[in-house]
Amino acid sequence: MSLFEPSLTLVIPAFNEADNLKVVLPEALRYIAERCVNCQILLVDDGSSDDTAKVAAEFAAQHPERLRVLTHSQNQGLTAALRSGFFGAHSELVTWIPADGQIALTELDKMLRAYRGEDLLLTTYRHRPDGLWRATMSRTVRLLVRAATGFADRLEGPYLFRRALIDELNLVCHRSAGSIGLEIAAKSRSLGKRIGTTEIECLPRLSGRSKVADLRNIVTYVGEIWRISVSQKELLKNRQK
Repeated sequence: MSLFEPSLTLVIPAFNEADNLKVVLPEALRYIAERCVNCQILLVDDGSSDDTAKVAAEFAAQHPERLRVLTHSQNQGLTAALRSGFFGAHSELVTWIPADGQIALTELDKMLRAYRGEDLLLTTYRHRPDGLWRATMSRTVRLLVRAATGFADRLEGPYLFRRALIDELNLVCHRSAGSIGLEIAAKSRSLGKRIGTTEIECLPRLSGRSKVADLRNIVTYVGEIWRISVSQKELLKNRQK
């Protein structure tokens, strides 16, 4: 198998994921060493109160060239953690996986093999073990997204993008889980950027409970859809001047 040549940052946002990181980090470190010419992991500790910081520091000390750690003094949410990771990356390309083990490294490999130089590569899930409530809410939110932004693509899993892309997009989302991916995708689509898609698998968490699948986050997400919609229109207006 040929090595992935573009420089790449793999962002891993983590909030109270110490136990899962003991499994995810060594697998990720081994993968990038074997598969990439120039790849670094950027772990963002989003104000964890467990041993996440300790686990991250131990691995970073063992792999200083491969693992960098950013720390939020308090918990700010998934989108804030991803923002820190995305803007903190210094590579040509950026992608991410959660710290809970739901995206195996085999699925990241599918993304790298599917990449053909696009500005943005999205992923969809072949199957996700969601309950009826979460599946229903997801469909409802997709309808709201399409009405507000015109974005109709499936956007479900991690994504891969050119680091320079986000400097063009004037990102306004800060809070709800998932909103940063929507903003990157919707604005990229409206600007005519090259977007690809590939299908991956989503597994159950290794341990613990999801911290984003709740009504409060969905309400926040709906509010950020509106902010994204307004910003998207302003971006297009400025491009047309």
